[in-house]
Amino acid sequence: MDANRLAVDFWDNAYADGMYADAGPDPFVDRILAVAAPGTSGVEIGCGNGRNLIPLTEAGLHLVGVDPSRPALEQLAARAPESTLVHGTQEDLPPGRRYDLVIGIQVHQHGTRDAARELLRGSLARVAPGGLFALRTASADTEAVEAHEVLDVTKDSGRTFRYLEGFKAGLVVHYYGRLELESLLRDFEPVLPLRAEHTERREPPAGIWAHWETIVRRPA
Repeated sequence: MDANRLAVDFWDNAYADGMYADAGPDPFVDRILAVAAPGTSGVEIGCGNGRNLIPLTEAGLHLVGVDPSRPALEQLAARAPESTLVHGTQEDLPPGRRYDLVIGIQVHQHGTRDAARELLRGSLARVAPGGLFALRTASADTEAVEAHEVLDVTKDSGRTFRYLEGFKAGLVVHYYGRLELESLLRDFEPVLPLRAEHTERREPPAGIWAHWETIVRRPA
C-alpha cells in the first residue's frame, strides 16, 4: 500500500471513529478573520469535517472545502448542507484557478519532506495576485514522544518522522524549521509574521506540540 493510500485510510478511519466530532475551531481561525474581509472567496485545503471551515463561512467568507476523506466530508455536509465541497486534493480543483484566500490548517506537514513541500508549493501557486495564504503547520520544535524513526534532519532545521506507535502509527510527518518556511514563503509579503506556538499535550504521554502560524500576501 502506498503512503498516500495509507494516509487516506488513516483519516477515513479516524473520522469514522469520531475524531474532531466535538472539537471547536482552531484559534487560528480568529487570526484569519482579523485580516480576511467578509465576502472574500477562497479555499481550505484539508478541510476535514469542517470544524474550521464552518465558523469561517459563518463569519462571511465564501470558501470551497477540499479533503480526500469521504467520511469527513459527509460529516461536514450533514452539519452544513450548503457547503461547497470537493472530494480529493488541491489537484482536483479547476486547473489554473486562483483564489483570494487559501487556507491550510495542520495539513501541509503530511508526508515526506518532498511531499509536504510539494503540497505547500502547490497551495501557494493557488493564491491570486494580492491574495492571502493562511498557514498553520507543524514545527520542528515538536517533541515526538511516541516511538518513531527519523527519516531526515536537514540544514534548514526541518525533520521528518515515521511514527511507529500511538495515534499516528504508520504516518509520515514533516516538521518545518523556521529557515525552511522562510525560504518557501520568500516571494510573499507577511501580513501575520511567522510565529511559533507551543502547547502542552492534553493527553499522555506528556510533551509539547509546536506549530508555525503565518498569513502572507502574494504581491499584486
